Amino acid sequence: MSTQTRQYKQLTQGQRYQIEALLRTDYMQKEIAVSVGISESALSRELSRNANDDGYGAESAHALASQRRVTATKFSKTNERHMPIIKKGLLLGWSPENISFRMKVEVPDIALSHTIVYKRVATNKVLGGSLYKNLPRFGKRRCKGGKRKAGRITIPGRVDISDWPAVVDLRSRLGDREGDTIYGQDAHLVTLVDRKSRLTLIGKVDTKHAEVVAESMIKLLKRVSSVCTVTLDNGGEFAAHEKVAKAMNADIYFAKPYASYQRGTNENTNGIIRRTWPKKMALSHLTEDDVRTMEMLINTMPRKVLGGRTPLEVYTGQPIALIA
Repeated sequence: MSTQTRQYKQLTQGQRYQIEALLRTDYMQKEIAVSVGISESALSRELSRNANDDGYGAESAHALASQRRVTATKFSKTNERHMPIIKKGLLLGWSPENISFRMKVEVPDIALSHTIVYKRVATNKVLGGSLYKNLPRFGKRRCKGGKRKAGRITIPGRVDISDWPAVVDLRSRLGDREGDTIYGQDAHLVTLVDRKSRLTLIGKVDTKHAEVVAESMIKLLKRVSSVCTVTLDNGGEFAAHEKVAKAMNADIYFAKPYASYQRGTNENTNGIIRRTWPKKMALSHLTEDDVRTMEMLINTMPRKVLGGRTPLEVYTGQPIALIA
């Protein structure tokens, strides 16, 4: 069998007029193909693609074929623009959804749905590409993690989330944050996420001691311009919260035990961090640069909830060119 790629020639309008005329005779398709100078399979393909409910007409067939070529050329050109954007987004740790939302912000004229982005990645895989390996959840199994026990510790001065000011629930201002810790084998991360902008601050601590965690929180919060409230879980590492409240002149609230959904913004952000630094991973080797790089990746990641904008753009009010 020949290994040469079969080349298909475009039919001319004159050939299509011949086909239309010969179809009105009692010639068989094989005879028509010979008369026109094309293969029988080419004729069969022409009839199946370009005929309509009224039969085969040369002018309508030629118009359909011409439009198809224009569409194919347009697709080829836009695809040349799509793939570098998709590749860049995946390398930044974005999901197809993130890529789709960001395209609508920066390049709306060629924006793709997240479903099409997935299909482009799948096509790249079929063609021998490796973009699929950069999908956020590629090769990772979702495991049932044991819930952290709230413990019996009593947190002094604890104020329940039910006392939240209404403005916090509305997410209408900058400065209301949710806080948590990410546990590692030998070190831990303190995370603080702004409820409105989703801007994230991350600090590494070597111990979960409440005083150490409080100092880390103060250091992080001093980097931002506004701190109104911080909402935490009931872990003992936050027992020194009053120190944070005094240093930052902020109000501290606590979610109800076993109600992580009340700090959903922070929980979702921690999930993004876990893609790179999974549970039970040793974190002591992380440098300040490593932590700041993770911060920047998260804060420049497009979010559906932000209309495709990034936390940094919402927080600063300044647009950033990420893919264009």
